[in-house]
Amino acid sequence: MKPVLYFLIIISIIIPSLVFGDGVTAIRVYFDTPDIRQACYDLNLRPLTEDIGIYGDFIVSDKDIDFLESMQARYEILPEHLLPVITEIAIDSIYHTYEETVFELFAYASYYPTIARVESIGVSQQEQRTIYAFKVSDNVQVDEDEPVVYFDGTHHACEVMGLEICMALIDTLLENYGLDSNITYLVDSTEIWIVPLVNPDGHSAVIDSISLFWRKNGRDLNGNDTLYEYECNDWWTCYTEGVDLNRNYDWYWEYGGSPNPWSYYYRGESPGSEAENQGLTSLLERIKPLLSLSYHSYGEVIYCPWLLMGNYAPDHAALYNIAQELASSIMRENGHETYGVSFAQGRSGMASNWQYGHLGSFCYLPETVKYPDFIIPPDRYFNVIRENLNGCFYLLERAHGTQLTGIVSSPETGQPVQAEIRILEVYSDILDPRISNNTYGRYRWLLLPGTYTLQVLSEDFIDVTFSDINVRDNGITVFDVDLYTYVVGDVNGDRELNGNDVTFLIIYFKGFGSPPEPLLAGDANGNCRLTGSDVSYLVAYFKGGPPPIYGDCW
Repeated sequence: MKPVLYFLIIISIIIPSLVFGDGVTAIRVYFDTPDIRQACYDLNLRPLTEDIGIYGDFIVSDKDIDFLESMQARYEILPEHLLPVITEIAIDSIYHTYEETVFELFAYASYYPTIARVESIGVSQQEQRTIYAFKVSDNVQVDEDEPVVYFDGTHHACEVMGLEICMALIDTLLENYGLDSNITYLVDSTEIWIVPLVNPDGHSAVIDSISLFWRKNGRDLNGNDTLYEYECNDWWTCYTEGVDLNRNYDWYWEYGGSPNPWSYYYRGESPGSEAENQGLTSLLERIKPLLSLSYHSYGEVIYCPWLLMGNYAPDHAALYNIAQELASSIMRENGHETYGVSFAQGRSGMASNWQYGHLGSFCYLPETVKYPDFIIPPDRYFNVIRENLNGCFYLLERAHGTQLTGIVSSPETGQPVQAEIRILEVYSDILDPRISNNTYGRYRWLLLPGTYTLQVLSEDFIDVTFSDINVRDNGITVFDVDLYTYVVGDVNGDRELNGNDVTFLIIYFKGFGSPPEPLLAGDANGNCRLTGSDVSYLVAYFKGGPPPIYGDCW
């Protein structure tokens, strides 16, 4: 039997100045500088929403406002807001426990063995609960040459709708495979990975009614063997034990979250210190998603990478376009507006930042459910899931939309090549290099329609650059790349084509010089033989003829 839990209901307080008490007001503070964000932390302002974007909403006193004004901080008074109160209403059995989640995942994998499998990716930090990843695809036991789309839920324990949406997505994909043509196509042509429950320890603290507002994982910070200790228990900003898993990723880790172990934003003792994060990053580095969603609550907004030191992400145009379309596919609970879009703060160890910065994955953070709820009654539960499934399927379809893709290989060996891929119009060295995969040599880059320059670099091969590649709208543009260990026509090995190569070749044919290395470097006309005609071809090239070509010699 499940324990009795409670969810929040709303008492509406509609006051033009949003005064909650004598001199206490709700305001939106814009983080124009890191100092302003830090000041909000130092003042210990009570957040109304997570301040992961370009602003934060806080409850403040007149004294707090005076201090912010002294820093010339931009702020606005929120015209109205809703204050949460706890009402004793039992949570519905539709919400999954850890045990139910695990049982269902294995049952799905058993019932649909050709398109579903479950695997362990690690255990939780404190109580060693196994964390599971679930894959849906045809030929599910094989890592095929298909785009990868990834979903996860419940980095933050009380944000339970992420788990519920992920489980609903699994059910929808499996139940409708072979019946719905679009779902069948997506499963057949996509590698879909889902981690429904990132934080099983913290989630169990919620489900076991230790705290409806438990946010972090279960790490026993003070080592006293008393788990899930807290200083207060009436809001997600209460100081508790544990680590905020969505501040623990190794991306500008030291600039995000809080160093205070009891803070709701505590980032951990080091980047990636938590077992939950280690399991996820190991999986993600293996599968390298093209697109991903990491579910949170609340706010009905999509957070998009990023604003980093005042600058948008290098892929801003495509990132923002996808965020807008994703948001427009999900209706808010009021029934007449869709989700909003905002930019995540880039200097923070959040999942979306790490995935984009480290892997090149377009990772979005949906804040589901309207303020200020985490656990909602059944009449809202199913509607929120239905709307967010629309977003899931938009993202799955977008994985097959406008992009540049191809295979990097070596004709000399016939093998795929791992190489760094740069699209110069959206390239920045602030991001980690994007690498073609080692199994197929595949690269994928989501773009908007336009003309682009592709550069491919490898320590073992000659770097190449291709200009004026036209990426078409509403479809995949394929551009395969052959890499060679030599430059055809560069017979003297100086990596330049000039008259010296002609001289080198003539001397060789007269028997006074050494042969080109490799020999096929001298095969300027591409007939896979080195003859005097190659000298003539090179001379003609320097007089304005066609360039040397690689022959199909292997």
